[in-house]
Order: sequence, then structure tokens, then C-alpha cells
Amino acid sequence: MATYFEPLTVGYDWEMAILRESGENVDEKDVELLADELRQMLPWAEPGTDLELLESRIGSVRSFREILEKSERFDSELRKALAKKKWFLLRAGTRPFEREPVGAHIHVGTVRDWTAAIRVQNAMARYVAPFAALMANSPIYRRRTGDYKSYRVASFAEWCSVPQSLVSPALSQPDWGGDVCSKLAWGSTVELRVGDCVSSTRLMCELVTLVAGLMHQVAEHESDREISEDEYRTIMINRWRATKHGLQAVLRWNGEELPVQTLLTRMVDMAQDGMVLLDATPDDLGIIRTMIRKRQTQADFQLAIYAKEGSDAHRYTRTMANIQRDPAAFEKYLKRAKVLPVVEAGDYEPDLLSSIEVETPYPILFRSSPLSPAQLDAILESFVGDGLVTEGRDRLGIRVYTRAEFAQPDRA
Repeated sequence: MATYFEPLTVGYDWEMAILRESGENVDEKDVELLADELRQMLPWAEPGTDLELLESRIGSVRSFREILEKSERFDSELRKALAKKKWFLLRAGTRPFEREPVGAHIHVGTVRDWTAAIRVQNAMARYVAPFAALMANSPIYRRRTGDYKSYRVASFAEWCSVPQSLVSPALSQPDWGGDVCSKLAWGSTVELRVGDCVSSTRLMCELVTLVAGLMHQVAEHESDREISEDEYRTIMINRWRATKHGLQAVLRWNGEELPVQTLLTRMVDMAQDGMVLLDATPDDLGIIRTMIRKRQTQADFQLAIYAKEGSDAHRYTRTMANIQRDPAAFEKYLKRAKVLPVVEAGDYEPDLLSSIEVETPYPILFRSSPLSPAQLDAILESFVGDGLVTEGRDRLGIRVYTRAEFAQPDRA
């Protein structure tokens, strides 16, 4: 049997916001100096910056214990440095008043063959939605809340984590920004980019281990699996459902409607052979297994704080940063959190229809839909045919759509 990852290695790029006591971001230059300070203290660490975010990178490791020990050491030194400066750490997928989203990207290696990497990238497409649900951590975004548990993924992370294309290994070129992305042009890994920023160090290490174990399984057993046009549409609708409902979502899988909780439980089982290569077992995934059992996400933790602060985004930001001074804040919340119910699956078409108002330009619908352009066009054509919307052209000839209830009656 071919082995795709030789050896199986893991790493991450974990972005996080550094705030002043006021709740505002520190300057980009200050973040750069903080990263320099941490590199001097921990020579094996590779922290850097992404705009004004601190990005933790610990390099390539080969065991769960190694990634946990290095991650905890980095977290400890980071918190000491922040305490001296009276700065705060905010680990959330978005900042309520900033445009740029905040992600946690997981790298799995070592893969050196382009064809193998692209096959794994394609095969991982159907698993994006369960991971998006598990890592949902951005329910408050640019003064918006209530529609999605992951606004970051729903908005395509401002084009930093876009719905994944399926590509031909022989005809593809290096690309950047997909939910799952071959990084052979930059290194020797396949990267899962869909994840929101993670709240705790232990959870981050568990997620890295699960992703690597699952990707190993998919590489060995599903890399030649063909994905049809209909299944691709299902994959994209699942992505949309996961962003809305997190671990309460119901996804369509092999013709069935299944709670994402069920799928993730199966994925933990599937990942075991790969996890063994990292000297890990399912018992090491204690936080993840509790999240799955209770259907609780980091987004639900955020929403609880947001509600307690009277839905005031400024107070919420300061309170969350203060709470996260405790490295185990999310785990403590999770321990006492209740089991959430399953939220029945919704259809995508009504959501798309509701986004059409008066002369809504096609590019806006195009940029907000997880579907392929061809699939989106087919739905819009059906809306027009059913009299739900009218289609027109603006002065540049770009398509615009108006929902029937907003249309002006013709005047004789």
C-alpha cells in the first residue's frame, strides 16, 4: 500500500489578536517586536506576524506529546510577555470591529509528490464541513451576530479560506486560499485552512492530531475516489450548514441526513491509524469528544459571553480577553455547559432568495455563494422561471436580480 505521508508530521499557523486594555489592537510594529522577543526566548519557535496579528508557528513535529509540550511552553512565555506589557490575548475567529478574520491553519506532511498532494486535497473536500462545524469560533463579526456560528467561514475568511475547487492533478497549478490546500510550492504539506482561531492550546493540539489522523486515512483509502457534480453541490451545502449551526448541524452524507455529531464520531474512529503514528489515541482527544457529545463549540462559548454583556460588542471584547487570561477558560465552560439540541437541516435556496432585494448585482450573489458559478446560475434561472425574481441588466450590462415582492408594477 502506498504511503502518502513519509513521515507523518504536523504543524500549524495559529493567528491570534493582541489587545490593549481598551480592547483595541496593538500596533503592527508592536506585534513584530513581540514575535522577535518570543523567538529569542524559544529558538525552536517560529512566531511571526500577519498584519497586526501574532502568528504562532512551531515548525514540523512528529508526536502529540511534542506538539503539546512545545505549544504549552510557547503559550506560557507568550502570557508572561503580555502580562509585563499589560496586553491581552484574544483567541477568536473574528474581532467585532476589524475586517480581517483570524484563523488556525493545520499542516500535515510530509508529502513531496504533487499528484499525491492534489489527490488528498480533493478527497478532503467532503470533510471540510465537519471540521468547520467543530472549529466554529466566529459568531460575532463586524457588528453582525445571530445568523452564523462561523461568520469567518461563511464570508470565506475575506478570501483566505474559499470553498474548495476540485482540480486535476495533471492540469493543476499551485494555488492559495482554498479550504484545503496543497502547499508543495511553499513546503511539503497539505493544509486545512477552514478552521477559525482556536481558544485553547490543548484544544489546538487535539485538532491538529485529529486532522492529521483523518488526512492519513483519507490519503490511504479515499484518494482515488471520484466526486460527482451532485456530490460537490452537497459538499458546498454542508459547508453552509456547518457555518450556521456548528455542532448542532445536520449534514447530508452518502444520501442520508446525519447529525454532524455522528460524522465526527466516525471521523475520530477513522483517524486512529494515523494518530498511532503520532503516538496518540482517541483518549488524547478529551476536549473534542466532549464538544461532540454536547454539540458545544467555541462559538457557543462566545455567544454566552456576548449575551451576558447585553449584546454590547465593546464590553464583550474586553470581557472575553479578560476571561481568556485563564488558559483553560473554554474547557471550564465546556465542563458545565449543557447538551445542545440538533438543529434540523435547512435548504440553501430560501437563504439565497432572501439575499436578493432590489437590483442585487450578480457579483454580490456570486461572492457570497458556496456553490460553483454553474450551480448558482441554475438556481437563479429557476427563480426567474418560477416568477420569484426578475432579471435585468445595469448600465454596464451586469446581471441584476429583484425579488418579486420588491418589483415595481408596470405603468401603462
